[in-house]
Parts: sequence; C-alpha cells; structure tokens
Amino acid sequence: MVEGEDIIVAFVSQVNMVTNEKNWVLDSGATRHIYANKEFFSTYKPFKDGEEVVNLGDSRIVNVFGKYKVLLKLTLGKTLALNEVLHVPNIRANLVSIALLGKFGIKVSIEFDKIVMTKNNVFWGERYCNHGLFGLDVDNEMNENPSSFAYLLDFIGL
Repeated sequence: MVEGEDIIVAFVSQVNMVTNEKNWVLDSGATRHIYANKEFFSTYKPFKDGEEVVNLGDSRIVNVFGKYKVLLKLTLGKTLALNEVLHVPNIRANLVSIALLGKFGIKVSIEFDKIVMTKNNVFWGERYCNHGLFGLDVDNEMNENPSSFAYLLDFIGL
C-alpha cells in the first residue's frame, strides 16, 4: 500500500426492504399477522410512535404504526378477513400467523414441499415451497366489507 492511498471499505450488513407488498407468507413462528401496506386495511387504528413494537426473528425491534382488519381475496374465491393485523411498513414480507389460523379452525399441513390448508375438511388451497417459504395464494387485498364467504379471524390474547 502506498502512503496517501485511500482505502474504501463498503459492505451491506442487512437490506431491509419489502420485496413485494402483495406477497403473504405463512409463518409458523409468527404470533401475529403483519402487513406492510396501510392502504389495504379495511379498518385502521393508528398508534403513537413507540406505542407498540414487534420483535423480529433477526433481533431487530420495529415500531408498529397501527393495526386492524385486512381482507384477502384468495385465488379459490374465498375471502379471508384477518383482524388485529399489525401495520409494519418496513417488514420484508407480509406475515400470516399459522398459529392464529389454527385457533380459528384452519388446518395447515406441511407435506414435503407443499402446504395444504383446510377448514372443516373443506380444501382451501395448497402452495409449494418457494425459496424456503410457503406463500398464501392471494388474488388481491380488498379494502371493503367481506363477502358472505368470508372467514373472520379475530386475535385472541395469548
């Protein structure tokens, strides 16, 4: 190295971006449903800065901006209404808690590289593993009242 020569060292320790705000990941480790996009909440209650936080699996703590209901139109035509969804704009993927789905009668089974969802022995859908994650087949998010086929999932305190 020559004296006076500048050394530049750059590295990225972590990139924290929402890669696709329409993607929903079924998460067996999540205790709450989490969503990044505020405009698709059908009802919404904002929080004050720091009023509620989420501890993420990578040890980060992030602020929750608000919460309430998100309606998801599934590809099979059913509408899934998720209540008490936390609004976290900088989450990398929208999360659906498998544990909370189970509390409301939705059975989630993992069979090799696919996940199968049923309710009362009625097929809800299946999804194959993609890059180590199981996504939820969603046609779109809705910000209106659920149809008569909606399944309402309320959060129950643990």
